[in-house]
Amino acid sequence: MRLVLARGPYAATRVRDLIARRDRRPSAVRSRPDRASDRPVVVQHSFGSPSQGGPATALARLETSALAERYRFVPMHQDTATGGVDLGRVWRWARRVRSEHAELVHVRGLGNEGFHGALAARLGGAPRVLLSVHGSVRDLQRPPHRLRALVVAQVLEPLTLLLSTDVVTMCQSMSERSFLRPFRRRLRAVVPNGVGLARPPADLRLSTRSALGLAADEVVAILVGRLSVEKGHLVLAEALRTPATAALTLLIVGDGPDRAEVEAAYAGAGSRTLLVGQQGDVRPYLAAADLFVFPTLHENLSNALIEAMAAGLPVVATAVGGNVEVLSYGGGLLVPAGAPQPLRRALDRLVADPDLRDRLGMQARRTVEQHYSLEHMVQAWDGVYRQLLGR
Repeated sequence: MRLVLARGPYAATRVRDLIARRDRRPSAVRSRPDRASDRPVVVQHSFGSPSQGGPATALARLETSALAERYRFVPMHQDTATGGVDLGRVWRWARRVRSEHAELVHVRGLGNEGFHGALAARLGGAPRVLLSVHGSVRDLQRPPHRLRALVVAQVLEPLTLLLSTDVVTMCQSMSERSFLRPFRRRLRAVVPNGVGLARPPADLRLSTRSALGLAADEVVAILVGRLSVEKGHLVLAEALRTPATAALTLLIVGDGPDRAEVEAAYAGAGSRTLLVGQQGDVRPYLAAADLFVFPTLHENLSNALIEAMAAGLPVVATAVGGNVEVLSYGGGLLVPAGAPQPLRRALDRLVADPDLRDRLGMQARRTVEQHYSLEHMVQAWDGVYRQLLGR
């Protein structure tokens, strides 16, 4: 066993340098006309940063799409959690909604942040408040503050749904959840996340492996996600303690609240593990890998999952939430959540069978092309916006 923390002046920096050399191209953000009175105003509520995945990532992709020329997107963003009810923030946002004459406010996410966005939209007089559900705090198995999680789940999430006029989910399984049953009439569509389909340069795999100190013939599994026990890291670490039929190196991209506990768990695992921390661009790391492992204990619809599949990686994922829907089209193996032994067996199967990896990898790419591309997502959101705006 060898645990490598690849940060600072080590491999992660070398890979970032590699990205910088390759990625010197004009910004993808489209310029917007100075006068846009002919475009409907859609206020876009968001929380966090695109590098952390989730709703902010989906919004960033929407804002750099052709829809930015069809609608005038107005940001209503917060970088950090509120921690309580911030009435000052609500009033500032409400004034923005009113001053922009917003026809639609799109609130991304339930919980505390979503509650602030939906309340501001209502106070600002927005005629339509669209809520996209990206998950629920009620799914957390180890919330950092249990009382706060209970209040959010039982009070703020229902209030956010009540304040919204329309609801969209990211996957079919979420739309069927029991806590959404009282709001069934507000459900408008299922709009999955979407990712770009550009293929990486042919030599990116070998150059990234060289930067990370990986051999060309080493079988590498990658996990992209928060260092949180909710993402199944402890289960994966336990699986890796089981004697393996073939050698496997694990590459982990991400950071999070349980970093110390997760690092300690992998330190006792039986496979070489490299942790490279949070990365703004995961493409070089995906290019360096042979398969994607996703042991999460619960999930809505993961950007990390479909990004890996778009890169042509076969998947071993837990049979929870949107994972089941995505892999029903092909591209990977499903295992029970929280079960180290089935997870180990699935990994061993892919490590030992390069032909199976290739076949599932091609299926994974095709699944994203046909169902989870950025183009599909943009068209779906355009349809929802047109419906709600009466256009």
